[in-house]
Amino acid sequence: MTLSPARVPATGVRRLTTTLYGYAFLDDLVLLYPVYALLFADTGLPLWQISSLFALWSITAVVLEVPSGAWADTVSRRRLLWIGPLLTAVGFTLWVSVPSYGAFAVGFMLWGAGGALGSGALEALVYDELERLGAAERYARVMGRTRAARLLATVVAMGLAGPVLALGGYEAVGAASVLACLLAAVTATRLPEHRVPAEKGSTRWAATLRAGAAEARGDRAVRGALLLVPAVAAVWGALDEYVSLLIRDLGVADATVPYLVLLVWAIVTVGSLFAGPAERLGTRGLAALIAAAALALAVGAGVRTPPASSSWASPSRASSWPRCSPTSGSSTASTTPAGPR
Repeated sequence: MTLSPARVPATGVRRLTTTLYGYAFLDDLVLLYPVYALLFADTGLPLWQISSLFALWSITAVVLEVPSGAWADTVSRRRLLWIGPLLTAVGFTLWVSVPSYGAFAVGFMLWGAGGALGSGALEALVYDELERLGAAERYARVMGRTRAARLLATVVAMGLAGPVLALGGYEAVGAASVLACLLAAVTATRLPEHRVPAEKGSTRWAATLRAGAAEARGDRAVRGALLLVPAVAAVWGALDEYVSLLIRDLGVADATVPYLVLLVWAIVTVGSLFAGPAERLGTRGLAALIAAAALALAVGAGVRTPPASSSWASPSRASSWPRCSPTSGSSTASTTPAGPR
């Protein structure tokens, strides 16, 4: 039976979206996310080294954001989308196989590079494919569902991290994260991509990069957005990386930490939904809201009873990662209050 012209685009859109949602889900199914700060602390890293790792992650993502956009315009976007998860998988493998500051640093650079490769390639590929199928008007809806798939994956990963950590330790959590990355890479190879071959040869990525740099130099607004927006987003996004350490410092068991991280993440996510109404409060209204929140935090800090000893340095924490038990010196360093920050 011959398919009608209307049936062919519908089939193509369904194939694209099904593969896209699966890729997005697997790409964010990282069980290490709510516990990797615990891994760093249990390896013996002091707080300043953990902070430097988060900074390195942010810097890598910001530095590679511009050239990755040029690559997405001149090379196969599908290739970038499967290379990214493979780089992340290598980084996670290093983390759990040779836990050390150097391995963590290399892993974060690989993770940042993998994320940068796919940041613009995915949106461009989806839009071009929908336009080719005559369904460009569905782009916003499709990308919204892609975002929902990523959020669902984050929730599932946080929910699974606790029991997997309790059963198999950091090695099991790392193995599950690596498996998700490998499955994401395989899924990316199934994404449809139809690009005009001449498009690749007519413009080299270096020329595209030079053109973008020239525009940034000539336009102050573009230059400011290019430098400020990624930097602020990276720094702000890194703040929540300390949540798991703060939660465990209250005496919470390691296997319970991911659930509380999930709770905090859910509260922040729901709070972001009120960003629009908050804008209508005006400067004074926002100032009053921030002051009330600060007062609530101060009251909470005042009534909280501090633990007798930090959980970062307790014997139970060290024994949960037997290959790299922190020394007494590094434990003391890791329990120092975060005053310098």
